[in-house]
Amino acid sequence: MSPQRLALRTVLLGRPRTVLAVLVIAASLSALDLFAGHIASDRARLEYRAVIGERLGHLAIQRTRGKQNEGAPMFDRDEAARIRQIAEAMPGVALVLPQMSVGGMASTGERSALFRGEGIAADAPAEAPGKLKAGVRNGIAVSVGQARTLGLRNGSNVTLTGAAEDAETRPLSAEVVDIFSTSGLSADARSVLMPFELAQSLLDTQRTERIVVFLTDPAAMEAKRDQLRRALKRGGVAADIRSWQEQSPSFIVEEKTARISFDCVAGMAFAAIAAAIAATISMNALERRREVGTLRALGMRNVSVFLMFAAEALWMAAIGVVVSLVASGLIAWVVNRAALSYSAHHALRPAPMLVELDLNRMTMAVVTAMAVALLAALVPAFKAARGGIAEALT
Repeated sequence: MSPQRLALRTVLLGRPRTVLAVLVIAASLSALDLFAGHIASDRARLEYRAVIGERLGHLAIQRTRGKQNEGAPMFDRDEAARIRQIAEAMPGVALVLPQMSVGGMASTGERSALFRGEGIAADAPAEAPGKLKAGVRNGIAVSVGQARTLGLRNGSNVTLTGAAEDAETRPLSAEVVDIFSTSGLSADARSVLMPFELAQSLLDTQRTERIVVFLTDPAAMEAKRDQLRRALKRGGVAADIRSWQEQSPSFIVEEKTARISFDCVAGMAFAAIAAAIAATISMNALERRREVGTLRALGMRNVSVFLMFAAEALWMAAIGVVVSLVASGLIAWVVNRAALSYSAHHALRPAPMLVELDLNRMTMAVVTAMAVALLAALVPAFKAARGGIAEALT
């Protein structure tokens, strides 16, 4: 009988020790899969928050850093129009919008406060927080915190004064047309949203700071960035193209934290798998000394004994992987069904973030688990293969 078939027979006998090792492997991988799914779900939430909630878009076209030192930190009107034309002509582009950051002082006459605002186009994504009213050129949307500070409500009037270097600023009157919540957004979220032309007027300029691009397929973001970079170069436009990850400082911090957390959980999971495999193979080899000695006396070579115990570890890992995949899928399905049922009965509350399964990380975890199982079995398998026949049969 081949070493592989002997190993499979030993595993299928279902000894308590072997079953326990398989369950440890399955539980460790299932926990790792669900944690990876949590990270993937959290990343999707961060992407939505940055791209839609904070209006960063998937890509942002800005003046190259080197040009900023030459006194032209923004695009002039012709350059902005040419960039929009190039970007809108590309396949896979859903929306191209100009944006302008503006800061300064907001005053109601009784109260004053600093603000960090954003000039946006009227056709911004509908699901983004903060709505401007079409036809109201001086209509602004104010965050709940800013409105509370200034005592504003819908219909209130406020005077805005922009702050810009080397530019003459003048106060402009604005009307509050919407008060939006910034809960769930990062601390970098703007507190005042205004029409793009109003932001230009506050800074006394006709230039455009950046042009934001929304894609139909976010997964193709890097490919689209390369295509857009080449198209702009052919059009004679010198510009940097930044992804939403590069624009969001909070995402960079949270992504780094998530990677460290995943590495720690993965290390503990694989350590548990290695310990379970090593202990099981060692005890099996010790208890089956007579069996191994008999096989050796019947002509089995040392290499075949080694392969038998190594294959036994791989079979345990393979069965544990199958059990973990089934368990992970079942747990994710149950949690998602429960979450959707809860949100359906509480429609006024925010929808919960569903559990996702990261197939890339799951595949890497499976390959790593098989490799860890093989490495953990090497020492006990080698010791079992080196044992003498006479010593094993005594």
